[in-house]
Amino acid sequence: MLEKPQLYGHYVFTHGWGRVLTVMSAAGAAVVRKIVRVDDDIAVTGGDGRLTQYHEKRAGALDRLVEANDIMIVNKAKWDALKSEFGAAIYR
Repeated sequence: MLEKPQLYGHYVFTHGWGRVLTVMSAAGAAVVRKIVRVDDDIAVTGGDGRLTQYHEKRAGALDRLVEANDIMIVNKAKWDALKSEFGAAIYR
């Protein structure tokens, strides 16, 4: 059985101030989309060559998502450093 890769998340807001969580892993975006489980309180966007974003439709949904999927939340500086470290692999 393969070990689950570490997932990293960074919060942003939509223009309407809705919470959005962008998630990445060194294993790639397709792996993130495959292993992260969501419920009806979250809308998912992403696709080939893009990081996956989880849009909160109901308060508390992203907090539950983070906990259920062991996503490590990082600040912008750490997010940028990880993106640089992982390179193009995060978009696969």
